[in-house]
Amino acid sequence: MSVAISSVDVESTVAAVARRCLRSGHSFDLDTPFALLGLDSLGTIEMAAALEEAIGCELPAELVLECGNGLGLASRIAELQATTPASTVHDPFDQMFLDAVLPGDVRPVGPVAASTDLRHSRRILLTGATGFLGSALLEELLATSNAEVVCLVRGSLPPTRDRVRVIAGNLSHPHLGLEESALATMSTDIDAIVHCGAAVNWVYSYSALRAANVLGTVELLRLACRRNIPFHFISSLSVCYSSRGPGTADEHYDPLPHLRGVQLGYAQTKVIAEALVAEAARRGLATRIYRPSLISGESAGSAYNRDDLISTLIRGCVQMGSAPDLDWKLDCEPVDAVARAIVRLSADEGPVFHLGHEKPRHWRECALWMRMYGYPVRLVPYHTWLRQLGRETAPSAEGSSTHPLRPLRTFFLDRHRDSHGLTLPELYEDGRRTRAEGSMTQRLREGHDVLSPSLDATLLDCYFTAFRAKGDLPSPPLNRVGRCSAEGSLRLTPDLLTRVLNRPVSHVRLLDAGSDHSIVGELTAWRSKRPAGLFRMHVDIEDGTTIDLRLKVKAEDADVVAVGESLANLLDRELGDAYARWSHCIGFAASHHREIAIYQQSDARFTRHAPALLGSVADDHSRTWVLALENLRNATLLDSAGRPGLWTPENIATAIDGLAALQGIWHGREADLRAQPWIGSVQTAGRMGEMTELWSALARHAAPAFSAWADPEIGTLQQKLITSVRDWWSDLEAPPRTLIHNDFNPRNVCIRGRRLCAYDWELATLGAPQHDLAEFLCFVLSPGASAGEVQHWMEHHRSALERETGTAIDREQWRRGFRACVYDLMVNRLPTYALVHRVRRQAFLPRVLQTWRRLYELFPLEQG
Repeated sequence: MSVAISSVDVESTVAAVARRCLRSGHSFDLDTPFALLGLDSLGTIEMAAALEEAIGCELPAELVLECGNGLGLASRIAELQATTPASTVHDPFDQMFLDAVLPGDVRPVGPVAASTDLRHSRRILLTGATGFLGSALLEELLATSNAEVVCLVRGSLPPTRDRVRVIAGNLSHPHLGLEESALATMSTDIDAIVHCGAAVNWVYSYSALRAANVLGTVELLRLACRRNIPFHFISSLSVCYSSRGPGTADEHYDPLPHLRGVQLGYAQTKVIAEALVAEAARRGLATRIYRPSLISGESAGSAYNRDDLISTLIRGCVQMGSAPDLDWKLDCEPVDAVARAIVRLSADEGPVFHLGHEKPRHWRECALWMRMYGYPVRLVPYHTWLRQLGRETAPSAEGSSTHPLRPLRTFFLDRHRDSHGLTLPELYEDGRRTRAEGSMTQRLREGHDVLSPSLDATLLDCYFTAFRAKGDLPSPPLNRVGRCSAEGSLRLTPDLLTRVLNRPVSHVRLLDAGSDHSIVGELTAWRSKRPAGLFRMHVDIEDGTTIDLRLKVKAEDADVVAVGESLANLLDRELGDAYARWSHCIGFAASHHREIAIYQQSDARFTRHAPALLGSVADDHSRTWVLALENLRNATLLDSAGRPGLWTPENIATAIDGLAALQGIWHGREADLRAQPWIGSVQTAGRMGEMTELWSALARHAAPAFSAWADPEIGTLQQKLITSVRDWWSDLEAPPRTLIHNDFNPRNVCIRGRRLCAYDWELATLGAPQHDLAEFLCFVLSPGASAGEVQHWMEHHRSALERETGTAIDREQWRRGFRACVYDLMVNRLPTYALVHRVRRQAFLPRVLQTWRRLYELFPLEQG
């Protein structure tokens, strides 16, 4: 409980807060006008919020604006304290809990409505119709119902339209700013209320938003209860984001008990408003609550809200040339998709719906997208970014008044009470707050066919194009916007499938597309303006047969390299420079030709252990590289990298036997393999030594995560391996060498009919056969694997390869080669996974790293 402070203390408190808001360490006269001190309107908002926290009581939001200088402000605060009973000076949450009590006279009168389906309503009262979501809801209601929509708006009235009636009112005023006669008429005329109106602000305190967002909800509930009118409340998924809540929150989650962990004033008002709506429901009112996530621009990209968090943050990051490294899930949906879902879901029982995206993206993916688009943005530690933001948005900084993030300065910079020194964005990181879950709503949306549009590169391209068209973003200086081929865009049409299958195709039905873990495929597709990745489809042949297949559309190697280079540059300048210098040596060269050529092999050992090739096209002129593969049926352990327990000893043995068969095809034919035009760059010990700048940069990037997951000293271990790479890598140049898969793990292999099936051959190269084994064991063995277990599988592989090739393989040479392969995984493969993990989580990586650490214990680097 706070207590009143003396007038002298008030003056010193005002002076201290003013200095902090001005970011000035110098003293100043309290009688100097705020305007002369550079305190603009946004600065006054910051000051009011800071004074509330420092003094411990609510202050009118407009107080600082009304007082011209520090003396006047201190005097006014003293007056308020003198006239305010001591019992009302309280913890701000006390007022919130008091507000959560619905007045006793707000009780529904009359029978419950037969339906809450907005599409069947006759006349609907809509608040917030001039807002971004509200205007989309208005369009959806007009398009899907025959209702007249009565819009309660404040300020100037918009032009009237057919079936739209406008009434001037104000959510923050008693009785909505309406006369009793108007309220009485409205209560008899309308048969549904959609309450979308709210004061949305990422900086204002609860007290500043209370009148519109909480008291306005009470007034609307009072109106609804006059005739038991169905009440549809648009809340926010942010009510679930409590730092003191459970791990997950589904549609049954009650946010009120966890209110003290909700720090955002806007979210606090929604928690209280939801409590009021829920109490009205308990009293008999038909209610629905919709909790949307962040709302982005239209699906087509033409309309967006330039002042929302996402748009503002993107514009700010582009201007700053940096993005904060925050562990944020970017959970957002296009505004038209949200509006469509709300109207369809209104027919369902609910009563609460979570309108989060089924597959949210990570904030770092958005930062990578900025880089791919051509903006020289780098991901930097959050507090480094905060210091830059503080400098650039300070009132005294040149151009600070027009900085896109100036309105959000306090949102990012202020450290909230009881938050252990964390800022609000840090409190919103994954793992620090309750995670919202909406599987029930998702099932209902599937039934209504109102699924979320993919948050992919194509949608982001629409948004960025709109930003540029309206002057909110400059042209990208790196000029890396995707390139189109002169022959036009590749389309997945019957003509293309006819060409690939060499059979007349009449119709193509696309069933699903892509892979959730392939950010490279998604971005290469965007960069080339052509589809890339894996597409499952049913293809109808003119003779009446239908083929169930997977069409793999290959990206050109240059596009794959460009994505990797953008990612490296996003994370670290030195890493980006090293990646660019050595990108021709890291396995992507000729990858678009290599996989097609490998699938065209007719050797029975290959066809038994890989998906059947149904057809292919490799045409450099039209930049078309496509494979049609059988759709794997009756296969087990597909994409099982996150389920190592499924790999029983029997399954591991089956995989290793199949691996030996595949490796036997090119065993002893190294010269023939090198002569293949598709083989690409073949690594050597000498070149590995030349590339130490890249390996060191990758190690520096990966070391913090690797140290946390497996071993605090792993960074030192990595550097020892890199320093001695020429010595131990020479063991990988000794025979026997063959064509290795080079990405042999449960992401790319499965078991079918008691036989291995290996796919995704784009990284295949000439190398030591133990490489595939070492990588596979990192994925399927536990971090506690015994020495005998590892030795057993090494010997199993060696013996199987001897049988396949009819040649003897020296045990000691095999052991030394396996040891070197373990080292090689730490130098280039695992740190590359860590690179991707920064923008798209690779859930398997911590455990794989721990198993690698166990293998290294068994095969340590020899000293001297």
